[in-house]
Amino acid sequence: MATSQDRNLTLKVKDFGPIYSAEVELRPLTVFVGPSNTGKSYLAILIYALHKFFNSHKREKPSYFYHSSYSSSSSLINESVISEKNIMHLIDEADKIVSQVNGDSLIPLTDEITSLIRALFSNFLPDDDLAGEIMRCFGIDETRRLIRHGSKKSTEVALSSKMSDLPEAAYNYNELYKFAIKKESFTATIPNTAPLQTGKDAIEKYIQATFEIKMGSGQKRAHNKERNYFVTELIDGLSEIIASYFANPISQPAHYLPADRTGVMHAHKVVVGSLVQGASRAGLYPTRALPVLSGVVADFIEQLLELGDLSSGGKRLNENLTQRLEKEILRGAIRIENSVTGYPVFSYQPTGWKEDMQLMNTSSMVSELAPVVLYLRHVVSPGEVLIIEEPESHLHPGMQVEFIRHLAAAVRSGIRIIITTHSEWVLEELANLVRLSELSESDRNGIGGADYALSPDQVGTWLFEPKKRPRGSIVKEIPLDVDYGGFRSDYDDVAIGTHNDWATIGNRIVEREHE
Repeated sequence: MATSQDRNLTLKVKDFGPIYSAEVELRPLTVFVGPSNTGKSYLAILIYALHKFFNSHKREKPSYFYHSSYSSSSSLINESVISEKNIMHLIDEADKIVSQVNGDSLIPLTDEITSLIRALFSNFLPDDDLAGEIMRCFGIDETRRLIRHGSKKSTEVALSSKMSDLPEAAYNYNELYKFAIKKESFTATIPNTAPLQTGKDAIEKYIQATFEIKMGSGQKRAHNKERNYFVTELIDGLSEIIASYFANPISQPAHYLPADRTGVMHAHKVVVGSLVQGASRAGLYPTRALPVLSGVVADFIEQLLELGDLSSGGKRLNENLTQRLEKEILRGAIRIENSVTGYPVFSYQPTGWKEDMQLMNTSSMVSELAPVVLYLRHVVSPGEVLIIEEPESHLHPGMQVEFIRHLAAAVRSGIRIIITTHSEWVLEELANLVRLSELSESDRNGIGGADYALSPDQVGTWLFEPKKRPRGSIVKEIPLDVDYGGFRSDYDDVAIGTHNDWATIGNRIVEREHE
């Protein structure tokens, strides 16, 4: 059974940005495809913003959405919401759950326990903080700018999670969070139907508290205050560990490589210097508007600056992945050095060379893939999310195919990846990698991408299809069509159109020649 971190989330949006409606399952490799201005990046940025919010609160305060004080749960007990009999039943249920579950499986909690804990989860999300993070990532200052143009309703967002690994429960999803974005407000809630669960490893450390309660309850001289203290400890502990399991996988770190990453990487020192200079001269030029960066670009620049600290050593992740990418595609190594001013300097050393080239003097392919190499090597760990806009940019079709194979290798290593793309070559190679999974490893010999096969449940491809009424895109999954030979997208229409134009031009040339 999958752990909480391995679960796929399903994201539903309505009237969001350019999107009229979407329901997307975020699989280990999720692909957004479709015409420009249909909301691919919009949805990707929203996913990133949610990860940033939940991850930051998780790091700052492990029990981030259980922010009720000790007195809250204590008052729940003191108000006689549960009796002595119910207390003992609560303890027996907790013991029973733990004794019946093996390994790191998720534990669904009983109604007796969840009814107590739900009372502590009311109004758990700081709406202003979450709204602020979403607006920061988009680089806007008003929530109304997130609502689909022409819509008279609010934007609706819901995160759901599959609660069973059984095949018959393939569509058994439960909503975990719901958000409503209005012109002047933002609200976030946990639906009462959201299942609360935890893991055996986390709950066992609170079993000792149950024994204390049992002992205290069995002694006539035990005071209610002492008994209630142990019950409160048990409920508080359960609440905190449930919070941790409940938030996964949306609380896992996410990293975003924007479409304009190459230009930003070349000019990050200029951008930062301009912002600092503008801020220091603000008093001299009070009417001068400072440049505004979206959160994804600002975070990317910040990450680039932090990479400078790695020039003298630091964590190196996914080394096999990055070395193969450098060897098989880049034909050289991406390097980092710290300049005298403290800014990192990125360079490229072609295979066989003794000297480095500054990154801005390399080919567009090398510049485009350098941030991916650096992020995989120094930033992204297995279990985390890497979002890449248009990974095919500046890549020859053959290199697009090779690069997608390396992203598949990253997925196989445990990294979750989301990409936006306009490339038919990307979709065709993904289809091949999924189809490869139907062959045994020995039968894959001699086939391109044999080492990078992905199972169908690891890949999700979603088409953003523009509509005139209602105006906005509708997002739907593109299934793998074996008869067609891949993921059927809107590229066929383009190919058919250009072919028909060619035939028409040819026919008219012939007609002219015979006049």
